[in-house]
Amino acid sequence: MKVQSVCLKNFKCFRDKLLDFTDPETGKAKDMILLMGMNGSGKTSILQAIAAVLGNATGRLEKISDLDWPGFDSDLVGANSRIPTTIEIQTEFSDDEINATQKFCQLLKEQDKSFIIPSNKSVITLKMKENKVFADSPYELFQCKGWEYAKQLCKFHNEGYKIFEQIGTVFWYTEQRTSTSLTSEDNSKKIEITDNLLRDRLSKFAFFHHQLAGGKIQNLRQGQKDLFSELQKAYGEVFPGRSFIGPVPRNDIDGIMSELWFYLYDGQYEYEISEMSGGERAIFPILFDFVNWNIHNSVILIDEIELHLHPPLQQGFIRALKKLGKNNQFIITAHSDHIAHIVPNDSIIWIEE
Repeated sequence: MKVQSVCLKNFKCFRDKLLDFTDPETGKAKDMILLMGMNGSGKTSILQAIAAVLGNATGRLEKISDLDWPGFDSDLVGANSRIPTTIEIQTEFSDDEINATQKFCQLLKEQDKSFIIPSNKSVITLKMKENKVFADSPYELFQCKGWEYAKQLCKFHNEGYKIFEQIGTVFWYTEQRTSTSLTSEDNSKKIEITDNLLRDRLSKFAFFHHQLAGGKIQNLRQGQKDLFSELQKAYGEVFPGRSFIGPVPRNDIDGIMSELWFYLYDGQYEYEISEMSGGERAIFPILFDFVNWNIHNSVILIDEIELHLHPPLQQGFIRALKKLGKNNQFIITAHSDHIAHIVPNDSIIWIEE
């Protein structure tokens, strides 16, 4: 799934705005779009519009008002707004996604006859009006729900993480992201988990990794992944020279059931996960989601991608994004010239006030 174009009418600061994300030579959606502009020019609003429409169409948002993004109020852009709003997004799908979505739906139809077989169109136009998202037909709208079909299949199929390699959805990351704002299991809303819960998750990843490395687990089952190893690799791509040490017992707590610290190493010093820098905290939820959800074929929205990062790390993060998954589209906002220097000029869209 990728976005080819976005048309905004009476949406926040935009009266009538068309944004084209396609390559003029191929007509296909570009893999990277950088939105640049002054504060207040509407960069974040564009990401919010995409998140609202794709989030609802894919089933990640039950309703538009579920979009939890500071600065977005569905009452001000929906049926209750003073001026009617229309958002239109042209979305493209690869042949592999289309085939996988139909296959998944057929498997689910064996369990529930009410499932509607989706269309097989390569390009679908999604529209939002009066806080409702629709396409030219219900079959086209159901074509966007491949990710949700995969989640349901996981309940009674053994493919595990592997099933998510074939289809995509939409993920978004606001400027308020922190190390503990992770994508929840049942919705795309971010959940703020405590540092202790995060340590617990990472410690379980590490335990499985060490069991596998030590030979106590001989082979990965179909669909299983070494999440600790993959997360550490992704972390090292963005922060060269840094690595995970893993769980460490706390000195001041007795008992085998006591909570553990989780340590990292920056090449010189060891530090606990609660001591991560602002830049690490801004990037961590993105890396965690990519590993935890096996993200491919998806639209990834990132607001202020350079948040808390020095110029070399800004550029390192951009380069690392393409290695995190296959066939993803990144639509990002930034103010930094350092980001603009490594993104192709034809992938940069300047948003004027």
